[in-house]
Amino acid sequence: MQPRGPIETDIVLLGAGHAHVEVLRRFALRPEPGVRLTLVGREPETPYSGMLPGVIRGDYEPRVARIDLAPLAAAAGARLILGEAVSIQRLERTVTVPGRPDIPFDLLSINVGGEPSAPPDGGTAVKPIGRFLAQLARIEAALDDHARIAVVGGGPAGVELALALAHRYRSRYRLTLVSGSAEPLIEAPEAARRVAVAALVDMGVEIVRGAMAGTFQDGRLALSDGSFLEAAVCLRATGVEAPGFLAQAGLACDAKGCAQVDATLRSLSDPAIFAAGDCASIQGSLRPKAGVWAVRAGRHLAGNLRLAARHRPLKRWRPQREALLILGLGAGRAVAWRNGLSLSGTAIWRWKDWIDRRWMRMYTEMRMPADPADPMRCGGCGAKVGAEVLAGALADLPRIENKDLVVGLDAPDDAAVLRVPPGRLLVQSVDHFRAFLDDPFLFGQVAAAHALSDLHAMGARPWTALAVASVPYGPGPKMRADLSAMLRGATEVLRAEGCALVGGHSGEAEEAALGFAVSGLADPETLTRKSGLRPGDRLILTKPLGTGIVLAGHMRGLTRARWLMAAIDSMRRSNGTAARVLRDHGVTACTDVTGFGLAGHLGEMCRASALAATIWRDAVPVLPGALELAAQGVESTLTPDNWRAAPNLSTEPRERVLLDPQTSGGLLGGVPAARAEACLRALIEAGMKAAIIGVVEETRADAPMIRIAPGPDAG
Repeated sequence: MQPRGPIETDIVLLGAGHAHVEVLRRFALRPEPGVRLTLVGREPETPYSGMLPGVIRGDYEPRVARIDLAPLAAAAGARLILGEAVSIQRLERTVTVPGRPDIPFDLLSINVGGEPSAPPDGGTAVKPIGRFLAQLARIEAALDDHARIAVVGGGPAGVELALALAHRYRSRYRLTLVSGSAEPLIEAPEAARRVAVAALVDMGVEIVRGAMAGTFQDGRLALSDGSFLEAAVCLRATGVEAPGFLAQAGLACDAKGCAQVDATLRSLSDPAIFAAGDCASIQGSLRPKAGVWAVRAGRHLAGNLRLAARHRPLKRWRPQREALLILGLGAGRAVAWRNGLSLSGTAIWRWKDWIDRRWMRMYTEMRMPADPADPMRCGGCGAKVGAEVLAGALADLPRIENKDLVVGLDAPDDAAVLRVPPGRLLVQSVDHFRAFLDDPFLFGQVAAAHALSDLHAMGARPWTALAVASVPYGPGPKMRADLSAMLRGATEVLRAEGCALVGGHSGEAEEAALGFAVSGLADPETLTRKSGLRPGDRLILTKPLGTGIVLAGHMRGLTRARWLMAAIDSMRRSNGTAARVLRDHGVTACTDVTGFGLAGHLGEMCRASALAATIWRDAVPVLPGALELAAQGVESTLTPDNWRAAPNLSTEPRERVLLDPQTSGGLLGGVPAARAEACLRALIEAGMKAAIIGVVEETRADAPMIRIAPGPDAG
């Protein structure tokens, strides 16, 4: 999904606002050679503000009004990093997102929206709107019937919110709109204002006019005329301010903290930084903080980011002075105005609905299928990276103490030297694969967890690791940043397991790749093998299946961001704790579920133990989205080969997932029946999505080695 060829310019899109989704769409339609996009989003889905009132009213399902970032980023070839930025380092050209290495940029575009312009104890803010629906659900659960809800804000956002809530609750609660101006919608044409106020009155919404709202404490909203409004809840749909980290970064900002930009959307204080939407203020073209201007800025922002990457002159944009505003009234009606003219009625609502749905389709129906002629390329190793790049990346890594290490990275030599403790078996394994995630830090975590799984499956304690890493060719600082991020992610996992990174090899390649040769120490008396199953043993799986399907879907732009993040969270989790729990409960045989899928690896255990097994299909845990994608025919390229392990399986999604090749999958262990439930409880208490999925049986000449049954009661 990342662009091939040398990466010359890193563009980081900070925030997933309306302008940035348009930037992604335009880069998907026409990729820019030498440019790599990285989208940093606070949440997996970005809501469309124009449809939020319709969601509140019940006109739309919440999902209809959200753009899933994973398919859109995949279509644009953009790296997707989910997290909330807390600072920008202008001199270092990096963005800080807690819990991961800083993200470097050559060009930075900011579209993070705004924060409520209100006192800290002023009530519940509607923005950021991505979190408002969840807040609203919590509010509803705590409210008594006929309680008062105060909506602060006499502009279009406040009026439309009050009307939407009135339709949602239908007299269950009292609604009061607090307008700081003499009339709600004071800047709208008189005819439009009259229609909107009539709709408020018809829906029983009380209106407080000409009073600014202050603090909200102990059920009392302070008003600027000295009075108080008794209310159970206060919702604010007023002005916004930019996040404080923009001014803290030294960017030129206005009084609201919004980044000041010129007509090209470039910062007045830093030519490498652009901004659009609620967090930006265009010099000489001040406009209200409304989504319509952010939407229209996207086209111009995308064009100027391309030009900036090519070091070419930028184009100026002067937004129109007035935009068309359409306000939903509910009951299939809306009012629209522009340039002093207004219209209202059911036809206007249908028009608004058509505009909103068309806009959403531009982003939700964009797909970038994987190349069927090149479904799973091999990542070859190129020439070694430069010494400066390698030294810089290694300098970023924390050291892991190992008393058995004689020569390692603290004093690099031609090879690592270790002293094997007496009475211990040395267990070794190796894994290596090309990057299947665009985020090098997360990929490093998954690669390390995957490599260690073989050791855990055999009951060995991880001891040392040698890395083999490849990074795409580019300028030295970019190669160092990618290599450092991969190794830092991996080192986090290795360090948690007490495994020391003692050396390795790095090289240039067309695409990123990472692998590890790992060694562990095992007690000869407790070494766990694939053989050793006994009739009656219960089969316990410690992680849900479906990583191959989810990742294959992501390559085709079909995987939702929430599904992808659930798969990543599963893959980055080490099997160390699961191995200890299984061992404590008398595991008789164990393996890790990886490339051959559950059915393939269970087949290996059965053959090694000269036994058979029944899988309880409906008991097998599955990652979110895997069954939905399997029903669409999505599968990993290795799945057809895995079918040979269990040719009796059907094409039904719950059976196809049993063949899905796993990356950093869970452990599959046989546990005596008497101890299986206690083992499962211990795994779940340790945070694992584990399950008892089958039983070990004697072989039968008239039955396949692996039999599928719906559940334990199916025989």
